[in-house]
Amino acid sequence: MWNFECFIHYPPRHEETVESRHAIVTERMKAQRGILSWRDLIVPAAPEFGRELIASYKVNYPIPSLEVTGLYTYRGANYVYEDRISYDDKLIIRFDVDRIGKSYGPILHSELPSAVEAFQGYLLRGFYSSYSTKYHALHKEMLDMLRAKGNVNVNGRNNVFSLQPAQYWNEEVCRKAMGYGRDEVIKRLTGRVPLVQPLMDGVYVVFNDNPDLTFEEFCAYNDRLKPVLGLQ
Repeated sequence: MWNFECFIHYPPRHEETVESRHAIVTERMKAQRGILSWRDLIVPAAPEFGRELIASYKVNYPIPSLEVTGLYTYRGANYVYEDRISYDDKLIIRFDVDRIGKSYGPILHSELPSAVEAFQGYLLRGFYSSYSTKYHALHKEMLDMLRAKGNVNVNGRNNVFSLQPAQYWNEEVCRKAMGYGRDEVIKRLTGRVPLVQPLMDGVYVVFNDNPDLTFEEFCAYNDRLKPVLGLQ
């Protein structure tokens, strides 16, 4: 079983086939170093959609609890992609923090940003346990107000509501969600978090790398750092 779940997002494009996209991802992930690398693993061929709008595949690791699932969105020419993360291609990385052991820190600090580059993602959200769900429940009134606006993709392409242990936002997400660019994010968070660094045209942040993170600590750093970023 796992208690850390990371989503890396990529916007699907009609002109890019799943086969060509899968070949790029596979090649880049095989070139990675570390335990997330696909170098010595059996990677399935590009999945087929059948009658579904999502096609998936799974990469199995010899490491207990570690698994990766890939999701591709249908590429049909008449299928309309809305401006929401639910329409994205995704690379989902899952593992149990205790069973990963001392690799947890290196995964957050170096391997996840490398995976973002390999997947060419614009957004990464690394969730610890069910803390984000609990945090949202504590702030239901605020979330309802945001959703009532109709154009807010909560924790998606134009909004940051909860700060996960690991995050990547490209420049566009920074500007849509916070109103300023990645360099300002780096300026505001430098010295306040375990890691903040430029990555591609965006910013990668480790807000907390404690493998024994409690929900109270999760809430505390959210309450402390969201005002620093100017977030509600």
